Amino acid sequence: MIVIPYTYTEEPNFKPDNNRLPPCNTEAEELVLGGIFLDPNAIYQVKDRLRPEHFYIGAHKDIYQACLSVCKKGLPTGGPSGLLHVTSWLSDHDLLARIGGRNKLATLVDRTVSAVNIDSLAGLIIINANRREVIRTANELEYLAYDTQTEWTDICVAFENKTLKRKSAHREENGS
Repeated sequence: MIVIPYTYTEEPNFKPDNNRLPPCNTEAEELVLGGIFLDPNAIYQVKDRLRPEHFYIGAHKDIYQACLSVCKKGLPTGGPSGLLHVTSWLSDHDLLARIGGRNKLATLVDRTVSAVNIDSLAGLIIINANRREVIRTANELEYLAYDTQTEWTDICVAFENKTLKRKSAHREENGS
């Protein structure tokens, strides 16, 4: 009789979940941008914590960067003249066609009722960006763990450093 040893460990699940869209809220992104175009003061409510890299859609990153640049020059981003300034900035930087042209900007304005919830919408965008960053970090650590040439202590140090970096970034974003 052959005895098969009993194992106390569960079978690990190494199946990646590649069929899912990374965490994002494109509707919130559109509403924030539309709110910035509608309300001349809206950008001042979010510009200190919402960064272009928080946006998931590339066109939204470019549009928000344009809004920040226009605001930095002291020009309005809201109202008819604000939309004109942002459109000009995008055109001057050869980004207007890439973001979908004037139609994309008009669509953002048309889909937005007001900028009243812009703070909470910006928070949703930031949370999803943080989730994507955690996934990216986990993927980097997974790659290191599979690399048998990397010393175990180096993997542990990388894990600790990346975790501390993410925790520090979270504290900065929340002002704690």
